[in-house]
Amino acid sequence: MWWRGLILILIIGVTNFTVMDCAEAYDEESSTKYNVDIQRECLDEILIFELRLKIMSVLEKEYGNNYLIGGAHIIPIRKSDSYLQQEFILEGKVMTQDSNSDIVQITFKANTDGYKASDFRVIRSENNNHPLR
Repeated sequence: MWWRGLILILIIGVTNFTVMDCAEAYDEESSTKYNVDIQRECLDEILIFELRLKIMSVLEKEYGNNYLIGGAHIIPIRKSDSYLQQEFILEGKVMTQDSNSDIVQITFKANTDGYKASDFRVIRSENNNHPLR
């Protein structure tokens, strides 16, 4: 007799899971928004990859050759339905060999030769040098 209760609980659980899964699958707005977000992230990664030499050039002027950049992402300056932006900000965290880290922003503007870095600024600077105690 106890096994009937177990089977009933199992059937109810599977039914609820299936209904919730189908509801999410048919929610067109959610899936469309999710697909657009994934496409935007992929295009941002491609743009960052394509601009890597220009990004490195700007950072080498400021930090020399002793830096690493991580967490780079694109911040659009103006909302636009089309992906190609006339102007955007690349933001990332730069870590130097002496354990300092800066959050930096590089503004890029479109011109006839592609994108050109037009502005560089340090948003936040952290000194991580801690003496041994």
